[in-house]
Amino acid sequence: MEDRLQEHLDRRRREGTLRTLLPLQKPHHSTDDEPSPSSSSPSSTIDFASNDYLGLARCRDQHELVESAYSQLFPPDENRSAPSSLSSTSVIQQPPMLGASGSRLLSGDSHLARSLEAKLARVHNRPTALLFNSGYDANLSILSSLPYTEDDAIVMDELIHNSLVMGVRMGRLNRKRVFLFRHNDVKDLKRVLEEVASASSSPSSSTLVVVESVYSMDGDIAPLKEIMDLAQSMGAGVMVDEAHGLGIYGHTNAHDLTMNIKINVLPEDNRIDGDKITDNHKTKGGTGVLAALNLERHPALLCSIHTFGKAAGCHGAVVAGNSTMISYLVNYARPFVYSTALPPHSLISIRQAYESMMGPVGERRRRVVFRWVRSFREEISDGIAALKEEFPGMDFELLPSPSPIQAVVVPGNERCISVCQHLKNVGKFDVYPIRTPTVAKGKERIRIILHSHNEKEDVHALTKMLLQSLRQLMMPCDRKLISKL
Repeated sequence: MEDRLQEHLDRRRREGTLRTLLPLQKPHHSTDDEPSPSSSSPSSTIDFASNDYLGLARCRDQHELVESAYSQLFPPDENRSAPSSLSSTSVIQQPPMLGASGSRLLSGDSHLARSLEAKLARVHNRPTALLFNSGYDANLSILSSLPYTEDDAIVMDELIHNSLVMGVRMGRLNRKRVFLFRHNDVKDLKRVLEEVASASSSPSSSTLVVVESVYSMDGDIAPLKEIMDLAQSMGAGVMVDEAHGLGIYGHTNAHDLTMNIKINVLPEDNRIDGDKITDNHKTKGGTGVLAALNLERHPALLCSIHTFGKAAGCHGAVVAGNSTMISYLVNYARPFVYSTALPPHSLISIRQAYESMMGPVGERRRRVVFRWVRSFREEISDGIAALKEEFPGMDFELLPSPSPIQAVVVPGNERCISVCQHLKNVGKFDVYPIRTPTVAKGKERIRIILHSHNEKEDVHALTKMLLQSLRQLMMPCDRKLISKL
């Protein structure tokens, strides 16, 4: 077996698609209340790669808010002396608990988990909600456990996340009843749904449309209203993964779902420096694209999945839906049934993340993020247009995205890697190539994430160096130069 494993690894190495964990540099520790200036946790490079859109994962003030809430939940026992060493007799019999100690159906349930689920159900405007250990777990749980019949069908966007694809593969639905429609193409979705309906022999068959609100590799937004209206008209349900929508969009910034708005110049006092995170004067924004479009109670919506490892800056996920759906998952979702539950500290982190995302700090940080989005797109769009005039055969492309996820297509794994290495080694910009097989061949891209903790000067420097690197790739005498840097 080991020889076979090595054979597969060698094949990937020859194809240039082998994945490895990169060497870690000395961590950068922030001493400020705000996130460290654009730095990513594993290195001192400038963060344009992490999913920490609002900087909550690296924010000392957020950390203190979590620790304060945790200490209030489990006040110290002043009458108990600390043990000199760990032994079988020093096991903590009362909270605080370091772990949940079991699955939710055994010893791992708690009032804290129940109250958080009730809160998240209210936040996402759904009857009930159920916590999961990750967004991947949540997606696997739903799609692998649904009680499919031979006439049922799943219709997915062609660019859907791997967790959703694997959920379907692990389920009992015949592969022939899984269909794809062209990315964000409602007309093609209608065509597929009509074909599914015409081929069905049972009036009780069910069809589920599976989409993301914000696509992680392209950064574009799904036309959710059109998709859900179409699904309702054809008797289909819709499942929406809000992994990259949570914290970024909400009812207070629906205008940011489009790209046709002039650059929003913030006054100096709207910067996030010195901002304090509090629970007061909530704005209630940042709860996702469904909320931004007032679709949380749409009749076609089966459930939504909200992941906490991105803008929320912590870990876990929640499925929001009706009581029947949630009760079914409690009984049949294997990752939920057989996994140890999230520990109390994680539950507190999630609760406080929502307080921050939905409050004034979340609102201010979202405004900064979208300021950088518009600035970045303007500079890169103008630069690529100029390059196309100089090199008519150029195949670089800025994908259309209004979100903090920006992607510049640089076809070819080797070329894409060389540009990223140049940006990281020379500019100290933390960016990564997205290569085949993660994306389609010829669609390799540099994925750039814009955050509230990025600085104007860094965004401008990144765009300038990126455009210079792309121009060098088009100059035959300079192509080898970039790859060596």
